Amino acid sequence: FWTDLLTETVERRYDAIVMNPPFHSGRAAEPGIGSGMIRAASKALKPGGRLFMVANRQLPYEKVLAAAFSSHAEVARDGMFKVFSARR
Repeated sequence: FWTDLLTETVERRYDAIVMNPPFHSGRAAEPGIGSGMIRAASKALKPGGRLFMVANRQLPYEKVLAAAFSSHAEVARDGMFKVFSARR
């Protein structure tokens, strides 16, 4: 199912979250949207829960992943995208 981690109350904790966070507000690039979703995903996961996330290559999410999760890794990359796995 789908939920908006930035606006909806998390009523339960999850084993895994898969996301491709937006990074535009209108036409302007706004990577803070994705950073907020990463932090919210960490709070919504059970201890040991996993995040799987795809993002555009140029977006600097590594520091927020390191701060929000016990471990994270880039598991794939191509000319446009990178895929991360993180564990709470």
